[in-house]
Amino acid sequence: MTRGLYRVISTTTMILALAASSARAFFDPPWITPEAPIAGETVSVNIRDGICDAIVEHAGYPQITRQGAAVHLVEYGHHWDDADLCVYDVGHLVESIGAFAPGAYTVTVDFVYDDYPLGLTTINLGVIPFSVAGVAPVIEVPTLTPSGLTLLLILVGCLALRQVRMRRA
Repeated sequence: MTRGLYRVISTTTMILALAASSARAFFDPPWITPEAPIAGETVSVNIRDGICDAIVEHAGYPQITRQGAAVHLVEYGHHWDDADLCVYDVGHLVESIGAFAPGAYTVTVDFVYDDYPLGLTTINLGVIPFSVAGVAPVIEVPTLTPSGLTLLLILVGCLALRQVRMRRA
């Protein structure tokens, strides 16, 4: 009986160990906010990552370059293929890439990590096309001038006086 219990525990432990090692690195496809930017509005790239991948602070990163309508964002981080080193929580990075004039643009998002002893390795996370609309129309709200305010007060006064006279009759 002890031997049977030992086999059950061993088998269960093996199954749980295999299930635990299924943790994998992930990056969701990056996206921009706001979804429909207007001219002069700051555009940001959003990146969701975790488990075996994490974007971390590192000198010289992020790198944001722009040539015409093409923007290139490079983030630095850690990447592990060994499940024992997959200790990161799920994270969400919001990286501002600037404000743009009206037009069509693309932003390429890359992730680099130190793949010792091979040096830096780059993973392309995605290419995001986006359009920037012209400046939003300014809606002018009319305001009362002092003479307009005076006319409004006279009108309200006349209506109040008329109401009082109608009640007396």
